[in-house]
Amino acid sequence: MERINTVNGLTIDFERIRNIRQESEFLIIEYNARIEYSKNPFTGEIEKSEISESISKEFHSYESARDNHIDIKDYWNEYLTQKV
Repeated sequence: MERINTVNGLTIDFERIRNIRQESEFLIIEYNARIEYSKNPFTGEIEKSEISESISKEFHSYESARDNHIDIKDYWNEYLTQKV
């Protein structure tokens, strides 16, 4: 399985996933935080920022969100077992 894959209409980077959860009709995929460095144009100093990203998708029903949650977790587990 590829690191970046599309599952049920969502393009997901399986390497960066920290958590997959469901809240009612919403499916939320949280990624590990990443560090980004940038140069402040006013001070000229390099600044470090921690960026946390997530994907949130609303489904038409709780059952649909649950089914997608299960599918994505299965793909994620498959990716992790192939990675080892």
